[in-house]
Amino acid sequence: MPIELILSPIMRPVVLAKSLLFAPHRRSSRYIPHIIQLDEANCSRYAIRRRFGTGSKIFDVYDTKEEGSGPSGPTEQSKSLFWFVRSRAVKGAYKMYSNAIRATGPNAEDEPCATLRAGLRSNVLLIRAPEAPVAELGWHVISHRVDALDAYRMFTLADGATYQWTTKGKYLERVKNVGEKESEVRERIGQVVPAAASGFDLIVDDTKIPREMALASALCSFIDHWNTNIDVGGIYYARQPRHVRWKRD
Repeated sequence: MPIELILSPIMRPVVLAKSLLFAPHRRSSRYIPHIIQLDEANCSRYAIRRRFGTGSKIFDVYDTKEEGSGPSGPTEQSKSLFWFVRSRAVKGAYKMYSNAIRATGPNAEDEPCATLRAGLRSNVLLIRAPEAPVAELGWHVISHRVDALDAYRMFTLADGATYQWTTKGKYLERVKNVGEKESEVRERIGQVVPAAASGFDLIVDDTKIPREMALASALCSFIDHWNTNIDVGGIYYARQPRHVRWKRD
């Protein structure tokens, strides 16, 4: 049984309290940062889909720009670039495997290239990303921040830049001059497009962030950030079918 189910009666009030504590800061932090829009022409596009018959336990990652692929990637599951496997004990914990790294374990088993944990304190551990710089290997803590504009999931990489996933628009932004209000510059280098209940698409500029980090951090937000009406604690306080933000008559 996932530990979140056991902790849910305790954590739901904690999540609500944390959401309320952010309210005063939202009202006192109004500014207009400079935003550089996403250039989709130079981006890659990946389809992250739940594997049929596994619920949310396995997500496959496909390159939708691969030759012969459709909008959801190749028709064969064996052509996936990566796949995420959920932990049995922890609902928000996943191991990420790469099709480029197979049968490397002592008994020829597949070994993960990264692990992630989504929750009130999310993190990503890059173990051996095939196309990522060596300096990026290790832990990356994903924090929760809010201002008058939006709510974010933020992390830093070895290049010293700050990256954030937004709630509105689900953009991945590389931020310069963080917290300097009007001097802050946000360059949009990625975006997530929901794909109903089957998963999501990731549009990202691979030259500006390792794709393994972009994929893993996007899955963290998909699990705990974008699936709740209070922008935090989605694992414990997920949006229910009766929770409707806006209804079109």
